[in-house]
Amino acid sequence: MAAVLVSAPDDNRAKPTMIVAILGAGPAGMSCANACLSFGLTPIVIEQSGEIGGIQLGNFHPNLWLLGVPEETGREMSERMARHFAALPLTCLRNSQVTAVHGAAGNFTLELDTPDGRQTLAADAIVLATGTYPRATPELTAMAGQSPRVIIGPLSESIRDDIRAARVLILGGGDNALDHALFLAERGNQVRVCTRRGFSARQPFQDACRSNPVIELRADCAPDSLHLEEDRIVAAWGAIKVRYDWLLAMFGYLPNSALLDNFAPELRPALSAGGHVVTDVWQRTSVAGIYAAGDLTETPQPSVPTALAQGLVAARAAERDAGAR
Repeated sequence: MAAVLVSAPDDNRAKPTMIVAILGAGPAGMSCANACLSFGLTPIVIEQSGEIGGIQLGNFHPNLWLLGVPEETGREMSERMARHFAALPLTCLRNSQVTAVHGAAGNFTLELDTPDGRQTLAADAIVLATGTYPRATPELTAMAGQSPRVIIGPLSESIRDDIRAARVLILGGGDNALDHALFLAERGNQVRVCTRRGFSARQPFQDACRSNPVIELRADCAPDSLHLEEDRIVAAWGAIKVRYDWLLAMFGYLPNSALLDNFAPELRPALSAGGHVVTDVWQRTSVAGIYAAGDLTETPQPSVPTALAQGLVAARAAERDAGAR
């Protein structure tokens, strides 16, 4: 089994004193890695996909929460951050999976599946920055795998480029569902938004949708069944069946915490009722030497600025805690 080789950063920053394994290369992970270098730590980033930037790579909307770049889309922002990240003197393992974690603070061992085969990594600390993924039912996930006209979550360029003069069914009642109903209404589409219960979107979104003649809001109106028919989606409410050109499922996000199943039982951090990793103000989890940052944690306002700040704090906490050991 090969070992990951680590070299010291070739710049004027402080010499590395400890290795921090960062799981995830979205805004939180990239920010943490950058901060680790400034604090004299050696970050090694492990990203399961082939791209750097995280879920925002699919966001074609301007990122409203990041001050200073009001017209920059989520993808443009992610690509800008990824260019900075790529220039940093650090190791990033893409298309790599963490298959096991054991040990203790100051002496963790991570087992990895990488494009170069199985490897091991010794780390003093671990930062979890795996983010979230769009929520969906198994039925909808299967349909999305069969047809590009079924889209899970709001981060899809097909919503921007392909949906025109169509009948669209949106499932979900939050901000993303109603915001995209308004977006699609401006592009000549007829939109029905259905929720299982009531609408949770902010009131301005609800008011704007109700005043738009091409948008229909229906609470307590989940379809009894959905199926594909000749590349269209058929939704049934009792005996009533309606054909739609597109189906968008916008049920929010779930924390990407399944990775923790590969950790030794004693190294699995406490989770909230919603499955998010519980942290203190220093991004420490319930397990010494393991930190978490970004949307994987339960934050009042999940956003890129929040993730960036939490990544920085996690790096600082790792440095402080190492000095105390």
